[in-house]
Amino acid sequence: MRALAVVMMLCWSAVAHSAPSSDQIAAYRALGQQDLRLAVISHRLAAANAPFCERRERNPGWVLHDEIQYPDLETARAAFGFRQPISISAVVPGGAADQLGIKAGDGLVAFDDEMLGADTEVRSKQSAERVENIQRELKQKLATGEPIKLTLDTVHGKRPFNLSPPEVCTSHFWVDARSNLDAGADGDGVRITEGLMTFVGTDDAELAAVVAHELSHNLLGHRKRLKSARRRTKEVLATEIEADRLSVWLMANAGYDPKAALRFTERHGRKTGLGIFSDGTHLRWKNRLKVMQAEIDLMAATPKQGGLLPPPLLAGGELATQ
Repeated sequence: MRALAVVMMLCWSAVAHSAPSSDQIAAYRALGQQDLRLAVISHRLAAANAPFCERRERNPGWVLHDEIQYPDLETARAAFGFRQPISISAVVPGGAADQLGIKAGDGLVAFDDEMLGADTEVRSKQSAERVENIQRELKQKLATGEPIKLTLDTVHGKRPFNLSPPEVCTSHFWVDARSNLDAGADGDGVRITEGLMTFVGTDDAELAAVVAHELSHNLLGHRKRLKSARRRTKEVLATEIEADRLSVWLMANAGYDPKAALRFTERHGRKTGLGIFSDGTHLRWKNRLKVMQAEIDLMAATPKQGGLLPPPLLAGGELATQ
């Protein structure tokens, strides 16, 4: 969602106020597909590993966006329809929203009989603030454990839906507009640059490897831990090793081939060279491969529990920092 706003600002802020071209509309839609792709992969990882996560939240399996987050409102409306100012841009196949028959393009009218109206206005003309506020409010209501009564503006008119999604591991995910090969985690969110998504091409398993690594940082509380340790080099290195170790378990439980993490790490390492890995906070890529291969070998000898592999770092195992 935020990625679309940022990218559009970069790409279309200088566009004259004229009828949108087919290329402009296609560009908006392509960025929407990037958001959907990340949403599908991240939801799959977060849902499959929910039994092992301390922090969980109920997630509808959708991506929301707001027409005012786009610099060119006419192009946004032409690309996405927007039956209501805040609408659903993408629905994760198999998620709670999909199972209810909610579709991309459906607009939010009300939830729990509260109309989305003047109280959702924002200070600036172009902003994602309004939709972010709506998402926070939805998250709070979902946290009560009770169903939410949604009213959506659909292709068949305004319809009610009772939304009661299952729990997944807590984290939100978004595409960063930048073109460099980078990703990060802040304790609650995971960002993946558009450049990195382009680098993995159409290989969803490689993208899952990137997402799983960053999600691992959040699940293991690394942000808080590094803040307490004042981000000492040795401690940063330890958290990176742990994220590599956990990531392949998360991938396997979500049905992704964990060896894709090896493939990505080698390709990324050869592409970037030393880069940020020269400061002692990360292992060299060949050593990262050894760490992850050791975890893959361990998985092969680990009995499943309820069809899932219990990750040692999330199931009471000792954190290895060597």
